[in-house]
Amino acid sequence: MTNLNIGLWEDDVDNDRIRGDAVFARIYGLLDAEATQGIPWSRLVSIFHPEDLAQDTVRRRRVREEGGLFVWEHRIIPAPGTVRWVLARGHFELNADGGMRGRGILIDVTDSRTEGYVEGPSRFLVAPEATVSPVERMAERALELWELRHELNAGSAARLQPLLRALMFELGREIASSLPEGRAAEASQSRSSSKVH
Repeated sequence: MTNLNIGLWEDDVDNDRIRGDAVFARIYGLLDAEATQGIPWSRLVSIFHPEDLAQDTVRRRRVREEGGLFVWEHRIIPAPGTVRWVLARGHFELNADGGMRGRGILIDVTDSRTEGYVEGPSRFLVAPEATVSPVERMAERALELWELRHELNAGSAARLQPLLRALMFELGREIASSLPEGRAAEASQSRSSSKVH
């Protein structure tokens, strides 16, 4: 059975702090304390594979500055000589104070890549709210449920946590499996129409 290598992350853009849970820390090769306290964007991108980091830079920047939903399947190098494939799915939006904040999930999909289930290069896709797939809308609701679990008593939260993790993992796999086929042309078209500021 596949391990539930799914992490949660939050990006406080204005304060340059990206925080995550213990799974996020493990996937990126960070200490739990680093992930809890938050690391700057420059530290996180130092873990990204240079070839994948060089792609779609304009669209990645736009999402963090202007908001929106995204899915990014890419490689990371959490330790020298170790290359992993991860799927990051998230949503950036202005909070009540007017600051930009992102949140989402991170899934280690290396096993799927090596088993041949997911093929193709790194992809960064931006999805306008109106064209978000049902699976992506479900993933957004699953994140809301994950956050609401803190309002439950400890016993209920403990019982629901593995079920919610399993749900988010399966939704992440559905999103990952849709990248090479249905959206390759869309991603290519978006890349060719992007303009550098």
